[in-house]
Amino acid sequence: MVLASQAQHGMWITERVHGTGTAYHMPFALWFDGPLDREAMLAACASVVARHPVLSCVFEERDGELHLVPAAAKPPVEFLPSVPDPEAFVEREIARPFDLERGPLARFTLAGVSPERHLLLFVAHHLVFDGMSKDVLVRDLAAAYTGGPLSPLPLPYGGSGEVPAEAAAYWRERWREVPSVVVGGVPRAPRVAGRGETVLFDLTREMAAAAFDGVSRFELFLSAVHALLFRYGNAEVSVAVALSTRTPETRDHIGLFATELPVFSAPEPDLAFRDLALRLRAEMRRLNAFREVPVARAVGGIRPRPALAPASISFRRRAADRDFPGLRVSAEWKMSNHVVRNALHFQAVDGDDGLHVTLHHSPEIVSREEAERVAAHLRAVLEAVAADPGVRLAALPLPEAAVVTASPGASPSESPRSGAAVDGELVGQVRGIWMEVLRLDDIAPDEDLYDLGGHSLTITQICARIRKRLGVDVPFDVFLDDPTIAGVAAAVGELRA
Repeated sequence: MVLASQAQHGMWITERVHGTGTAYHMPFALWFDGPLDREAMLAACASVVARHPVLSCVFEERDGELHLVPAAAKPPVEFLPSVPDPEAFVEREIARPFDLERGPLARFTLAGVSPERHLLLFVAHHLVFDGMSKDVLVRDLAAAYTGGPLSPLPLPYGGSGEVPAEAAAYWRERWREVPSVVVGGVPRAPRVAGRGETVLFDLTREMAAAAFDGVSRFELFLSAVHALLFRYGNAEVSVAVALSTRTPETRDHIGLFATELPVFSAPEPDLAFRDLALRLRAEMRRLNAFREVPVARAVGGIRPRPALAPASISFRRRAADRDFPGLRVSAEWKMSNHVVRNALHFQAVDGDDGLHVTLHHSPEIVSREEAERVAAHLRAVLEAVAADPGVRLAALPLPEAAVVTASPGASPSESPRSGAAVDGELVGQVRGIWMEVLRLDDIAPDEDLYDLGGHSLTITQICARIRKRLGVDVPFDVFLDDPTIAGVAAAVGELRA
């Protein structure tokens, strides 16, 4: 079956198929305290696998389109009687790779921590799982744990994959790259997915106090981030926003029903916060009409970066808690995979227990001290809005100077490879591989792969030959950041070192 829906819903679908590392690993954990029926829980996990066929599929690319293919192996459901170090176990499981060609792309592990305490860890590739799938997973686990096997659902994807002309026109006009975000007086530009750290904070009180008629909680949060980044010195603010593409027909399905789209603003200093929020609300209404975005090559040759924007938001309303009889249950809704694609990523979960935010950041781009300062500044913006929704953006108070000096010896806006000498022999080897795959007699070291007709399948073939001949696994992100022979050769040299 052609995966037309996801190709439209995800600008990053091709990258996700070939991505490396843990950038697209989606971990989720449930802790059970009490007399857990282990056999019933393992059976419930197996029932979830049987109910949601996407968990047992892999993806193949044929003729530039993605196709769902049943995997040879079903997602494993394993039991470990005793895990003496749960934290280390979780870290290992999150980092354990998936075989994107053979699958499976998900796994369950039930681990005993003590006789009355168990951990159920689920890890899936983002290709088959999204944020709202966590709620579906918990709901179905609870139902299967108490009521037995679940009825299977049909595979939810399909369609023609044709791009509506109005959608292509809309995004061709609006799509543009804003490669960096100013934080602390310094432009921060993520190059590729890198090691991530997190800062946790609670905005329950501030969001409730700042609410005003005419905007939703999500729109209020989005506006606060835009206002903060404007105050940091970003004349044009670009924030990537994760949006659900679920329909009434797919709301009960596990899978990838999400897209990531850029939301722009260029406010004036005298603009009132309320008016900024209303502008963004109107922009979101226009954008929502075209949230089913075609893949990059179908919108006029636009080629996104590994991070759609240097700052991003995911905001999700969490479903009500589910009951597992006789057990006390706690869920880790915002588990980190310790990789971040953006300079700043705000992950907000709005539940009955309040609004909790995880700020993901790369310490090589934004230090922990700076990330903590961003969290404090966002709180200050909401407090000012609570006092007066009409506050001018230029008058938004920050608890301390927003402009700080960059970390010693760091230049966050520069690529680590800029200006680096590349071994001539290595360039020649990479160039030979490119010419074989592209079937060209000559390619200059600085020619763009995509201008030469390259695409994701081409990249897969190049990576396979580099792995075989040069002994290096080149991340797919490299081809988005610097799709030239010189750029790839430099990455190979770095990975060898």
